[in-house]
Amino acid sequence: MMSFLIAGSTLAADNLDAEAQAVVAQRNATRDARMEWWRDAKFGMFIHWNVSSVPGGIYKGKQVPGVGEWIMNKGQIPVAEYREFAKQFNPQKFNADQWVKVMKDAGMKYIVITAKHHDGFAMYHSSVSNWNIYDATPFKPSREIDKKDSRTPMMALWTITLKPAE
Repeated sequence: MMSFLIAGSTLAADNLDAEAQAVVAQRNATRDARMEWWRDAKFGMFIHWNVSSVPGGIYKGKQVPGVGEWIMNKGQIPVAEYREFAKQFNPQKFNADQWVKVMKDAGMKYIVITAKHHDGFAMYHSSVSNWNIYDATPFKPSREIDKKDSRTPMMALWTITLKPAE
């Protein structure tokens, strides 16, 4: 019996009709091709950068154990207090060209950017919630970012990364 994961639930393919089984088979074939590319690429960067970067793993003068993006949970920071960190998240010196150059010079072949974080913070403008880089932070795109993409650092990185090699 073949099983697969959809939105956190494992489903048995045997329980699906023929059309759904065909979709699962196509998805698996596509996934295998993508995974082959990723295995060949071998070296890249995952970027997890947002409001949780502000406290730098320290809350009320004490190091919070674990990885920084879980500081609200691990440090038991009240939501209202955690949201105050957004007022300090202002990546005005962000330079997508520089970041991508450093990554390419190091031999990296891909970048994975966390666009929306487990705390709900989005690195893009959203009409769904104001807990995003545009509405919750003082960040305003610089002229440099505007030239590339006027939305956010995340989109600027995405845009530059996808440019063909010159």
